Amino acid sequence: MTKINEKTVQSMKQNLILGLSLKEACELEDISTSTWRRYEGKHPEIRRKRKQWQKALIIRSKVIIANKVFDKKKPSGYYAQYILDRELERETKNAQNALTRANARKINAEIERIKAETKRLNSNDEGITKIVFSDDMKPDKEDDSKQKGSEDDGADTKPK
Repeated sequence: MTKINEKTVQSMKQNLILGLSLKEACELEDISTSTWRRYEGKHPEIRRKRKQWQKALIIRSKVIIANKVFDKKKPSGYYAQYILDRELERETKNAQNALTRANARKINAEIERIKAETKRLNSNDEGITKIVFSDDMKPDKEDDSKQKGSEDDGADTKPK
């Protein structure tokens, strides 16, 4: 069993700040992720710190990019464009997610309507008119040869 000490914790901190995943950092320290998680269970403050360490690289990167954009001597259009592109991606993703959720709600409402309609049609309630749709129904051929129409030729237009 590997004993986790202060040196291991500091090394894990550095590895996580550099952007390694928990699994990768544990592999470098030659400990299993389950051992690390058990250690975190006994030391909840380390778990909170680990989450901060894992976000440190992203936060630092955002600060560097912001500093490049706001540099008074030489502001960077490249980094400004990068930020705008990331924001556009985020907004697009949010809009797509909202549309997906709306479509799911619409589909669920349609399913509920169909279930209710099916239940109503399957009930023996005489107050409901049952409608049957079928693409296979073919109209009967009518024999019009034996029908006799009016013999009036329509010449007499005066009322009788």
